Amino acid sequence: MDARQPGIGDIVSPDSEVGPNLWLKAAQASVRSYCGWHIAPNVEQTLTLDAEGGRTLMLPSLHVTGLSRITVDGRDVTGEVDWSQTGMVSLRSGSFPDRFRSVIVTMSSGYEVDEVPDVVSIILKLANRAATGPGVVASQSVNGSSVSYLTAGGAPLSTPLLQIEKDALEPYRLKWTA
Repeated sequence: MDARQPGIGDIVSPDSEVGPNLWLKAAQASVRSYCGWHIAPNVEQTLTLDAEGGRTLMLPSLHVTGLSRITVDGRDVTGEVDWSQTGMVSLRSGSFPDRFRSVIVTMSSGYEVDEVPDVVSIILKLANRAATGPGVVASQSVNGSSVSYLTAGGAPLSTPLLQIEKDALEPYRLKWTA
């Protein structure tokens, strides 16, 4: 039996059978999209970022646990920055350019899964709701008792978050993303 947890890198082709892994990925993607970052688990990643000028750069994370490298226009400035756990990087002197894709950051970020049981619970409930629910209502008739759902090959088109779930995720939501 394979105990491996599904990851972001697992690809589902259009011919794949709709199953638990698809619902879990869809739920994770909904939470990630709403919050603006992956939240958990703690992973190392290398990101190419747009800079907007100034001495401070906001990273797409609210829980940075390490910053191992940062380059600006190809120049390593790792030893010339201060960073915060909440995702801010500040140059000690000079400023970041006002240019797209000018900063490359290698950082570790995210919570350990057991640190955010509230987020895990939302993802699992969302996945279960998507797997067992009928989907998004496309049309409905009252007296004829007819209802139809938006689907793609039998799968619901999205895994929408309820307002109560959005409220619970608010502390994890990036406020500076577009």
